[in-house]
Amino acid sequence: MEDRIDFIEELLLQAEQADQEKRIEMDRLRADQILAAISKLEEGMADVNDLCDKELKLIEEYRANELARLDKKRTWLVSNLEGFMRSSGDKTLNLPHGQLKLRKGRDRIAVVAMDQFLKVGQKLGLLRKVPESVTPDLHAILNHVKRTGDIPAGVEVIPADVKFTYSTNGGKDDSERQRDETEG
Repeated sequence: MEDRIDFIEELLLQAEQADQEKRIEMDRLRADQILAAISKLEEGMADVNDLCDKELKLIEEYRANELARLDKKRTWLVSNLEGFMRSSGDKTLNLPHGQLKLRKGRDRIAVVAMDQFLKVGQKLGLLRKVPESVTPDLHAILNHVKRTGDIPAGVEVIPADVKFTYSTNGGKDDSERQRDETEG
C-alpha cells in the first residue's frame, strides 16, 4: 500500500514539474506578445464562424429551392390525382401504393343579416344568451335547417366542400394529406 502512495506522489510531482516547464516566463513584452497571439486566434475563430455561417446559408437556400421544386411537382401530381378521382365517380380507391378519397365536409351557417335574423331567431329559439349580449347559436341554426328545411331570414347556408385526400404506403411520413377543392 505504501508503494502505491509513493507512486501517486511521484506522478503528482512529475505532473507539477511538467506544468512548470510549460509555463511562460512573464514580463510586459511577453504579456503583450501573448495578447497579440490571442487576438490572432480569435480572428481565426471569427473567420471559421463566418465561413460556417456562409455555408449554412448556402445549405438553407439549397434546401428551400429543392423543397420548392419537389413540392411543385408533388402539387401537380396531386392535382392530376384529384381530377382523376373526381371524374371516376368513386368515393374511395385503394391502390397498391396508397389510397385516394373524396369526402364531403360539413355544411356551415353564416348569419349575413343580423337584424333580420334576430326577429326570427328569438321565436325559433336559435339565439344563445351570453351575459349582456345575444349571439346566434350557429349549431342550433344548422340543426333547425336540417330538421325543418326552413332557412330563417338573414341566414345563408354555405354548402360543404368535397375534400380530396390521399395517403401513401411508402416513406416514413405516411400521414394523410388533404387538399381543398378550391386550392390551385
